[in-house]
Amino acid sequence: MPRRLGQQARDAGALAGTLLRLLCCRGRRRPGALTGLRFPVAARDLAGPEGARLLEQLLRHGGHLPPGVSVRSVCARGGAIRDGVKGDKAVLLVEYEGETDLPRQFFAKFNLQSVWSLPMRLLGEASEVCRCEALFYHRLAGEVAVGAPKCYFVDYSDVTGEFVLLLEVIEFGTQCVLPLKHRIRDAATLEEQYLFVREGGKMNASLWGDGHPCLQGAPRFDQTHRQLWVMAQLIARRGLHFTVKRTVGGRKVNQRFMTWSPPPELVGKEADIIGDMPAILRSLCEDKDMVAFGHNDLTTDNAYFMRGTDGQLSFGVFDWQQSCINNVGQEWAWNWHFLEPEFLEAHEDTLICWLLQTYKESGIEISREAFLESYVLGTVQMYVFGGGAMQMLLRALDKRGLLESLLPNDPRCRDETLGKDVTEHIVGAEMTRRTFTNVCGIMRRHGFARAWSRWRERHGCHEASSRARAKVD
Repeated sequence: MPRRLGQQARDAGALAGTLLRLLCCRGRRRPGALTGLRFPVAARDLAGPEGARLLEQLLRHGGHLPPGVSVRSVCARGGAIRDGVKGDKAVLLVEYEGETDLPRQFFAKFNLQSVWSLPMRLLGEASEVCRCEALFYHRLAGEVAVGAPKCYFVDYSDVTGEFVLLLEVIEFGTQCVLPLKHRIRDAATLEEQYLFVREGGKMNASLWGDGHPCLQGAPRFDQTHRQLWVMAQLIARRGLHFTVKRTVGGRKVNQRFMTWSPPPELVGKEADIIGDMPAILRSLCEDKDMVAFGHNDLTTDNAYFMRGTDGQLSFGVFDWQQSCINNVGQEWAWNWHFLEPEFLEAHEDTLICWLLQTYKESGIEISREAFLESYVLGTVQMYVFGGGAMQMLLRALDKRGLLESLLPNDPRCRDETLGKDVTEHIVGAEMTRRTFTNVCGIMRRHGFARAWSRWRERHGCHEASSRARAKVD
């Protein structure tokens, strides 16, 4: 217990330091951790008067710009990029001096800069999304079999937290590339999920174990998420017990929206689960037989699907900002809990069978029991984080007078006439409803309470685990 308290204190201190750096250093141009260049930190940098010089510097550093060719001009293509809540994004139109086969347009992503976006940026900083994505494109993009957009430049600063990513543009809805889907607004299909399982499972198998030579220096889930877990615990202590009892601050409101049903034996144990959550997830990452490199957010709005002339579906993946070494049970629990709860319940067994078969065909043997143990324990992060955050989302909707009319899979998630702020709150509530409903379902179907009791026994929590076991029995 003292060791756990010491770790929690260090993680809380690190989160405070991250917030201080964010307030003091945000927006500053410092040498990048990967290239040493002082890179642009916002779309306006590349679309402004200095844009041509800055873009030329980035392209030349990567060896993409031929000798004698220069960048004449850069401007941002019109039209807002939807769902860019975790980054400042733009499509850049480029003109060159001289002959080159380089693209005439690039997709550029930076960190959020607006003062109003500080909570969202802190959320990203607390899970090291910039470092994870930068390291993927810098070191691992060529090692994974899953397709990814071509990267022309990437870097981040571990001092300021700033980040830049320059990619090829994926033109959704043109030629063989299908329109971009959204994990909430668009229904999932079993064909897409099969592809995710098959190709994501192959990627796991090809980079299995944190001792793989390609993974030296790669981030690990329990390292990148330490500060996020502190945030999740703080939020959950204020609201998880209300969400578990299907109330808003203790008030019964709109029960038809609250589709989740936590295992009865967990009700009243919110404080214990919140306290154990970081240690459970750390222990999953320490299981050498179950860890592999993965995308860790393999959902439809992070993918571009292509339909070939033969009718076959294939895909590539972007937004590698959660990519790291992780326990595969936790990774796939996360990937699947964004699905509509009815879809996951109907197809969960099939998805698990497909995944384990993919591992087996790739030379990795995992028993179903071992996978399910990690899978069900891995739900604890969203149980804590989503259960706490749900209260904040529902209170915000209640203030707007929208909570009483909120429906599961609410059609207003797809209403583009609503203001961006209203739409984000409705989509956020629906996303969290699905994830919390799904984790509660996974916990019930696969015995989280018993798995948690066994975990506590293994980690020396004898008195507490005896109480938990007595409650289960």
